[in-house]
Amino acid sequence: MRWLAALMLALGLTTGAQAQVQGVELDAPVVLPSFAFSDENAASFTDADLTGQWTLIMFGFLSCPDVCPFTLGNLEAAVAETGMRVRPDNLPRVVFISVDPARDADYISEYARFFHPDFISVTGARDQIDALVTATDSFYRLMPPDNTGYYEVQHSSAVSVIAPDGTLRAKLQPPFDPGLTAEFLARLQISYRKELSQ
Repeated sequence: MRWLAALMLALGLTTGAQAQVQGVELDAPVVLPSFAFSDENAASFTDADLTGQWTLIMFGFLSCPDVCPFTLGNLEAAVAETGMRVRPDNLPRVVFISVDPARDADYISEYARFFHPDFISVTGARDQIDALVTATDSFYRLMPPDNTGYYEVQHSSAVSVIAPDGTLRAKLQPPFDPGLTAEFLARLQISYRKELSQ
């Protein structure tokens, strides 16, 4: 029985060692453009809201069948793990931005909250969406509609990590291990505080 327990422990340690954080810290911070997004209840989210708090931004659309719900679920687990490593005021806020305002604007507010009550979902004008997508090195494409008017949306799944000064500092690529991602985010916050103290 002891050898079985030892084997299980060894396998657990090996699995943990093989897991990778799908996160990359940028060589230099990226300044983001001005924007003003909102939900159907006129609750706004602007570039000014990026300052003073860590923020995780992802792009998607409400009828996304897999990438968006998976990534938001992954983020919920990662943020929960991060909460055990940082002070409550340093817990990252999660913001979902729809790249399909024509279909999503009237129903946007409830989407991210399905995954966590503190998650935010908004959308806005096409030019402002495009500017932020470009600045964060993200991607999306609205595919040509079929004869019924229905169209697919292709988009990147990466999550942008925004520091309290409003600049892009890192990218996370799902799927990411919640615990290791929490460690990555905690270390990123430590590096940021050291930068400010210099």
